[in-house]
Formats: sequence, structure tokens, C-alpha cells
Amino acid sequence: MNRLAKTLLFALAISLLVHLLLFLFLEAPEFPEFHLREKSLKMELVKPPEPVKFKPIAPPRPKTASKPVSRMAAKPVAIAPVPGSSAPVPTSVPVAASRPEAAESSKVPLHAKLTFRVFRGRDIMVGIAVHTWDILEDGHYEITNRVQATGIFSLFVKKSIEQVSEGLVTGEGLRPDRYTVTRGGPENRQSARFDWKDGNLILESGASQKVVKLEPGTQDQLSFLYQFAYTPPKEGVFTFIATDGRKIDTYEYRILGEETLRTSTKKYRTLHLAKLHDAGVEGTEIWLDMDHYYWPVQVMMSDSKGDVLRQMLQEIEIR
Repeated sequence: MNRLAKTLLFALAISLLVHLLLFLFLEAPEFPEFHLREKSLKMELVKPPEPVKFKPIAPPRPKTASKPVSRMAAKPVAIAPVPGSSAPVPTSVPVAASRPEAAESSKVPLHAKLTFRVFRGRDIMVGIAVHTWDILEDGHYEITNRVQATGIFSLFVKKSIEQVSEGLVTGEGLRPDRYTVTRGGPENRQSARFDWKDGNLILESGASQKVVKLEPGTQDQLSFLYQFAYTPPKEGVFTFIATDGRKIDTYEYRILGEETLRTSTKKYRTLHLAKLHDAGVEGTEIWLDMDHYYWPVQVMMSDSKGDVLRQMLQEIEIR
């Protein structure tokens, strides 16, 4: 071991000895004690400040009335044809009701064809119904409805059903002069002649004839569907008189409200009507297109047994 190493070891030994003596014989240093002074908390109730008073602001002076702005008449909406599709199952969604407005005679199309698909129950298609609407130059009208079986049902039901309503377009709407319904052939035809001058309704079926009193505003079962274009139904319950060619009767309908009727191809804003009737009696429900002359979109009829026959609008053609 060289001299430098011996010197370092000797110094390290002396340092360790000094620290050992200090640890064994010297007292540990005392740290001053800290004491927390307790102070009492005084609480004093102080009177709240006086509320601030604001000077009232005078109401603004009314503005002088400006000249009224004239409203422009809305243009008639064109009806877009509804393309054919698979058997639709409509769903009704209630929406907010609005006040019906009658269509002006000049805005109702002069010629149109409405094609309906006929369903038994909800989705069994059994036929096609075609309505034609024509207003002639002399102010007379003609409405027809021809129902024909389709598909496999045409093998069993070969004859069609045809309704024809003819009359005059007046300031109050449609005034029928003659109504006929033919089921299969001339041998099954009923008709009604409206004698407005003498106030008589002449009902004919085959060789039999019956005359009953003709009340003002009487319609037939085809014209009343299109009379709504001129006198749309209002709120609540309304009544009207109509003939089916065999008898004349008063019908009572309730407005169930405005509904959105959806098919697989189109959506209609409709007014839903339902005939009031007793249990076990034939019923009728009608959905009218509120955007296009209150023409029928769907007509659903139920018999005394509860079987349902439904006509659903497929296409409108303005001619």
C-alpha cells in the first residue's frame, strides 16, 4: 500500500470516530414549541340595505297604422300522377287540423281520371275502379265509376259495376239530374231522375217505379264524393241526403280529423270522415285529399258481417 492510500484511510478513520463521539455524548437540539391562539368569532345582525327604487318607464307610443298589403291569390296546385306499386298498406298519422276551404269552380279540372285499386280486407287486391270526371262547355258534368275484377277474381266475377252521375255545376256545386247504377247488365239497373222543378225524385228499378219527395241539396252516391270540392265539410258532425237508385236516405258523418295517409309511393294530407251507424249496420269511411279539391283518396266500406272492401287511389291523370 503506498503512502497516499494510507493517508486517506487514516483521515477516514478519524472522521468516523469524531461523528461517533458527537452522537453518543452530545444532546439533541431542542426545537421551539408552537402554540395556536384561539380567537372568538363575533356575529352581529346588520339591517339590510333599503331596496333600490327604479323610475317606471313609460310605454312606447303606438305606431301609426300602415296601409294594408294585398294578398295574392294562391295558384292552383297541379296533381302529380302516382306511379303503380305493390299492394299498399296505408298508415294514418294524425296532424294538426286546419280550416277547409272550398275550391273555386274555375280551379277544378275540367277533365280527369282517377284510378283506384280495390282490396278485400287489407291487402288482397280484387279489382280496379276507374273514376272519370268531365265538365262540359255548357256547364253540365258527368262522373262515372267502373269497377272491374282483376287477377284470379276475374275468372269468377266477369261482369263489372258501373255508376254514372249527370247534372249541372251551380254556384253551390253539383246538382244531379240523373243517376244510374248497373250491376252486370241492363237487367240489374237502378236509376234516379231528379225533377227539381216539381220537387220529385223518380226511382226506377226494372219495371217498377217510385216517386218520393226531392229535398234541396240531394246528391247521389257518386256525386256526393265530388261535391266536397265545392262545399268541404266543417268541424263536428254533418248530414246530407243521397240516393243509391233504390231509395233515398239521410246520412250522418263525423269528421275524425286531419290525417296523413301514406302508401308505398306517396303521402297525402287528408280529412278523415266516418259514417255514424249502429252495430251490425253497413259503415263507410272516406279520406279526402285536402291539397287537391277534396277528391277521394281512400273509401272503405264494411258490411253487416264486418267484411271490408277498400278503394285506394293509385293514379290521377288530368286530361
